[in-house]
Amino acid sequence: MSVAHSTRPVPPYQPFQCSICQSRFTRHENLKRHAALHSRSSGEVSLACGHCSATFSRPDLRNRHMKRKHPEHHERRTAKRRNSQNKGDQSCSIHQLQLAGDEYETARTSRHSPTSSNKSPGVSDSPARSPSSTSLPVQDDWFPSDLQIRRGCDLFFNHVSCFLPFLHQATFDTTQVSAHLILSILSLSYQYGDDPEREDESGSGATLSVQCFHRARALIPSHEDDADDTIEITSHLITIQSYLLLQICAMMYLCGESSTQGLKMHTAMISLARSAGLMQPTPTSSLASTSDLDSLWHAFIHAESHKRTIFAVHQIDALYYQLLSIPRCISHLEIKHDLPCPENQWSASTSAEWAHLQLTSRSATTAKTPTLQYADAIRHFLSPTADVQPIAPFDPYGAINIAQFLISSAREISGWSTMTGMLSMERFGALRSSLAALGPYLRPEDDLVSTAEGMPRATSVRTITCAATWETAMLELQMWSPLHTGGIVGASIDTWLQQSTRLAPTSCEVLCEVDTVVQAVQPHVDWFLGYLDRCAALQAEAPWVLLYAYQAFLVAWQLVRWGVPGAMGVVGVADGDGEGALHWARTVFGRRERWQIGRLIKRCLDELGRGCS
Repeated sequence: MSVAHSTRPVPPYQPFQCSICQSRFTRHENLKRHAALHSRSSGEVSLACGHCSATFSRPDLRNRHMKRKHPEHHERRTAKRRNSQNKGDQSCSIHQLQLAGDEYETARTSRHSPTSSNKSPGVSDSPARSPSSTSLPVQDDWFPSDLQIRRGCDLFFNHVSCFLPFLHQATFDTTQVSAHLILSILSLSYQYGDDPEREDESGSGATLSVQCFHRARALIPSHEDDADDTIEITSHLITIQSYLLLQICAMMYLCGESSTQGLKMHTAMISLARSAGLMQPTPTSSLASTSDLDSLWHAFIHAESHKRTIFAVHQIDALYYQLLSIPRCISHLEIKHDLPCPENQWSASTSAEWAHLQLTSRSATTAKTPTLQYADAIRHFLSPTADVQPIAPFDPYGAINIAQFLISSAREISGWSTMTGMLSMERFGALRSSLAALGPYLRPEDDLVSTAEGMPRATSVRTITCAATWETAMLELQMWSPLHTGGIVGASIDTWLQQSTRLAPTSCEVLCEVDTVVQAVQPHVDWFLGYLDRCAALQAEAPWVLLYAYQAFLVAWQLVRWGVPGAMGVVGVADGDGEGALHWARTVFGRRERWQIGRLIKRCLDELGRGCS
């Protein structure tokens, strides 16, 4: 065990110290969040209470303070706001935008007007702005046509909902959904298809996607200063779903300058989720006495959609920490939801089918296989007996969150070890055991069974994201990210790809000097190589799976250059053939050039080739 020598005792679990105020922290990300308060101007940070001297960095923190410390003023403010809304205050557009039905019908009436156009605004002309304010270069009355909406929703459920399964396909009704959510859906779905109003012209889908993205940002309501219960939870949930889809579009599909807006929407989304109480389950006490099966089914769908949305929010938050080293905004302890229900219950198309599945699952569930909340599930898999203690069946989608928690823990240990010079093999061993126990939930043996057309089967497509997350987690335990340990915080996927590519040759020697590390990472690298080689035309691929695969290729490329036997033998690349490895990579990643990440990876591969020549 290593011992740190200093003139002043260091708290054993607070190795990170602020150089300005000397405050200490357990985790490096907490120190970075704290240091940001010193670097900002007081005017930028402080939101005054108004009733005492307290100041706050976020509106939701100020609202929480008002509820706890000044409840009489908080109630008066709430009543005043209700009265102003009842009088129809036209100066505030928030209340108008949340009336989804009226908003949607207004948009529908303008779809076929002569001013409606499919011409997309230039991306570079979009000014910097907050997630839900400032005018955008999109016509105020523009809205996609019925045909575009119908095709876009089909594309979404065929290509996107596999890795973002929080909207229920069987009950989804476009006429009952807020306009900004429809546009947010279309901003992602038209990355996978072309515009039917332009006769499916090549590239027209990406153009329509950008137009929907900007229009959704203009319509999405702002709840930044509204932490009261005057707006229904459903409206908050729809807003969060829109923020989630839009930020994924910005960060993973548009990339570049749009990433700034994606990160702003991420902050706004989490602030709203926390202040609106969406980390808690939906109350269902009012349904205890109902005998209507359809009502019970729809209540279940709403509660499960709520739960899955929060799990998706948490996944994206952890993903930014994993890839960009951006401090996490959500603790797993905040999430009070159970693990997602089994996929077959969620995808049931009728109330009768759902009821049958509920009954059969309950008969199989006993006290020995309890349904767990997310935090309890993490404790379960951290337990030394996780592999022998059964739990109730759940959707592997929830296991992704558990895997990302373990990845984040590995990142924290690597950062802590880098800062202190001390290495805790016991903690890494515990994480490895937890991932081994989690493996059967994320990586079934037949997850890469291909059809004659080169496409994995439908069941395989739904599990690829789960399996890729697990394989990446196993790699994270063996290899520390030089970006993370170097303290580099990214701002976009573009910069992450460039930095990862630039640092790949310099980290090669460290990797290849340790034979045991090579042996440990090879099976997980081979999984990604086989996936890229065999899945030739995958259309339901989460964009971050492509990023995981590129990470794995960089490891494989390093192994090939150093002559490690069988480094890329699983895909037919000879030992030591660096050029052959790059040629293979250009072929498999070239199949993904329809998307911006695929094009960015191609440029990175060209840079690798120039560096080797």
